[in-house]
Order: sequence, then C-alpha cells, then structure tokens
Amino acid sequence: MDQQYVCLATIADVNLAQVAAARLQSEGLTVRLHGEAMGPFRLTLGGLAETQLWVAAADTELATAVLEDVGIECRPQDLDGTGT
Repeated sequence: MDQQYVCLATIADVNLAQVAAARLQSEGLTVRLHGEAMGPFRLTLGGLAETQLWVAAADTELATAVLEDVGIECRPQDLDGTGT
C-alpha cells in the first residue's frame, strides 16, 4: 500500500526548508522536499524559491508540533490542495 503524504508547509528559503526537514528526520519522520529551488538550476527569487515540505499523513500532528515549536507555520494540505 502506498503511503499518503501531506504538504505541511511552504517555506520561502530552501536552506530553512532543509533545516526543517533535518529536524523532522531527527524525530524519525519521513520527509520530502519539493520545489524549483531543489533542482539543478536553483531559482532563489520570488515564488520559484518556495519549497514544499511533505510528511506522511500519519505523522502530520507530530510534524506540525515539531515545526511550530521552532517557529515554522504549518498549513497541512492534501494532494488535491484541500486542508486535512
């Protein structure tokens, strides 16, 4: 069975997104980062610099608590763009 993921946050700074992902991974959570800034031609201005942080749907509550504890606002969204 495929695991479902939730977009937990959109972070404007790719470096902050990588730090946030590392923090979640240190808690044992599976994290995926998606965005133009993650590719080979890193775009770091405007909306193209945004990086989406995705976590397993089952880990949404814990991941939200961890990120909000370090000051990152979370707005969980399913694949279809609706809230969870």
